Amino acid sequence: MDIMAEEERKKELRKVNRRYLVFYLRIYDGMSSKILGHIVDISEKGMMLISDNSIPVNENYRLRMRLPTQMKERNEVLFDATSRWCKSDANPDFFLAGFQMHNLEQSTRDLVHTLIRNFSYNEER
Repeated sequence: MDIMAEEERKKELRKVNRRYLVFYLRIYDGMSSKILGHIVDISEKGMMLISDNSIPVNENYRLRMRLPTQMKERNEVLFDATSRWCKSDANPDFFLAGFQMHNLEQSTRDLVHTLIRNFSYNEER
């Protein structure tokens, strides 16, 4: 992908309205069950995590997200995502990482929408 196309893609992704969750949901590497981090914000396209460790960029992951106990349909969901960026947090003990979610099954997409609708608040940055 050329640089101009990549910059346009990034601008388009930034237009997606991010939602901050009222829960600090854990995200696990679905393959190893290692905690990658906690969700800071989420949209229907991706999410930002806060993590104890730096996360390699442009890596594909199979992630597992624990859902709030109030979501009675399921207690967790699996999905594919690609790490898009990682940087130090204001607190030097943590890192922030952006993930683009893809190939979501309809049931997973519905759960993400329910999570956003029922367990988030909007705060423009």
